Amino acid sequence: MLSPDQRAVAMELLRPPAGYRIDEIVLMSYSLDLDVLLSLPLAVLAHSDRGVDELLEDPMLVIEALREAGERLHVFVDEGGIAVPHANRALYTLLETCVHPVRAPGGGAFHPKVWLVRFVDVEQQPLIRVAVSSRNLTFDRSWDVALTSEAAPEGRRMKESRSLAELVRAVPGMVVRGIKPDVADVLARLADEVERVRFPAPAGFADAVSFEIMGLTGKVQAPWRPAQSGPALLAMAPFVSRTGLDALAACGTDERILISRPEELDEIAEEALAAWQQVLVLSEAALDEPDDAGSRPADLHVKLMAVEHGRQVTWHVGSANLTAAALTGRNVEVLASVTGPRGNRGSGKGFGIQRFQESGFLNLCEPYRRTERPPEDEALKAGKRALEQAQDALLRSELRVKCRAQGDDWRWSLEGQVDVPAEVSASCWPVTLTNDNARPLDMPCQWALPIARLTAFVAFRLTVDADVDDLRLVLKLPVDGMPEGRIAHVLRTLIDSPEKFLKFLRALLGGLDGMADWASDQGTGAWQGEWAAGLGGETLLEDLVRAAAREPERLEPVRRLIKDLRATPEGRKIVPDDLYDLWRVIDDTLSAGPQS
Repeated sequence: MLSPDQRAVAMELLRPPAGYRIDEIVLMSYSLDLDVLLSLPLAVLAHSDRGVDELLEDPMLVIEALREAGERLHVFVDEGGIAVPHANRALYTLLETCVHPVRAPGGGAFHPKVWLVRFVDVEQQPLIRVAVSSRNLTFDRSWDVALTSEAAPEGRRMKESRSLAELVRAVPGMVVRGIKPDVADVLARLADEVERVRFPAPAGFADAVSFEIMGLTGKVQAPWRPAQSGPALLAMAPFVSRTGLDALAACGTDERILISRPEELDEIAEEALAAWQQVLVLSEAALDEPDDAGSRPADLHVKLMAVEHGRQVTWHVGSANLTAAALTGRNVEVLASVTGPRGNRGSGKGFGIQRFQESGFLNLCEPYRRTERPPEDEALKAGKRALEQAQDALLRSELRVKCRAQGDDWRWSLEGQVDVPAEVSASCWPVTLTNDNARPLDMPCQWALPIARLTAFVAFRLTVDADVDDLRLVLKLPVDGMPEGRIAHVLRTLIDSPEKFLKFLRALLGGLDGMADWASDQGTGAWQGEWAAGLGGETLLEDLVRAAAREPERLEPVRRLIKDLRATPEGRKIVPDDLYDLWRVIDDTLSAGPQS
């Protein structure tokens, strides 16, 4: 079990092994918080233990982290799963190329939580890491679980990894508005390598990790159930249904343990729960106890199953709840499975259910007690249905964003047609603005924006008069007229003086570790004053020459930054001509290469 700390999980799952660097990252998630996506490359590449909010206050650190990792980052998320962010950051525009909304073939949810990372060493030899978990790409702090493994591709194809490779191959076809050929090529190559990896099971387990994928065909099938049956069964999931519980109960003959949320169990008929000898929920103490970060777990979000068969036990970990949508193929789901020795009860050995009970997690649970809940108010049910219909109308609409130059600013316009139920009020706004700027969804919806705030991400708020929480989501929409050079304008809003440029240039030369040091600086000291003093007094020239001679690849971020800033008249004031002339001498020498 992993602590419900998103940063700790991200650091562990994405940080390269010694001697390797990140080449490609493919993430699949049902839901997505854009700030989490901003923080992932930052937390890993900057090797910083500071909090996400603190790191995100240093936008230049984020920009270079995204440039180093973001060009190799591909996120596939359910089309309705992007959350409305709490902040309004121009930096969200940097995520547009790596976020790919997808639609499940069976009409349900795109629900896998899979992370695939391709590392390469100095000789470009790949190492593939996979993590299958119950964690979405959000700041939710619920109890979760993950199974991680890594290995290098071999010459032959592995049957245990075949279905995982099929998922990677199938994802481009699920992208709502298509995918660029170069990204599809990345997925095709990764799928081929994944199929040739024998992902080792954790220490003590036998054989390799195997994978099962549900929902790729789009056809509803008989409910999935573990291939093995035996005397003992443990099933844990936040969401359950009669269909899922009945299918799993047949796999355990003597002892069946079910752990879920009380409000879900209250909706299940008592006769369906009678097949389970123990029905448990998280105790109030488990939800009230703060973790190491001082935050409290929100709820149970773990999805796992264990079946003891003979002297063995097989564990299934992944995204699938114990519901009809998950187990019959409406949703796209992923499970990773490992088999190991059960061990004797009380021996402290093996990986059986009794060992899991002794590990301490079940001490956080208590017996489920049914609560008779009043029938849901009809007006409340009608309001929820109306919101769901409105969301579906948005997802099926042909909305587009159009950008047109208008003096010093730009006209950002949401255009198209969408029919929401009459009882639903809908409003929208670009995510680079606060929700105070929301306007009714009367087409066209227009805002005057600076170029740095133009975006393909559009936030929507749907409300009804009934006592129902608003429904909020973000859509990534097609864009017409998006100007080139937005990144240069984002940079210029953050580096608005030669002094800030030199300070950031120093950090770039120190790599992302240097940037982390720079980000913690209070802005006082030798970098105050004229830029020329900083150039001479801080030996910037020597640093540039040294980097060009010893580690020329470290100058690539400098090259990109200067090119972006020099692209506009305002930026040329930030990078003065004499400093630019100095840089050109170094860059031209570097580009010419060694002379014979």
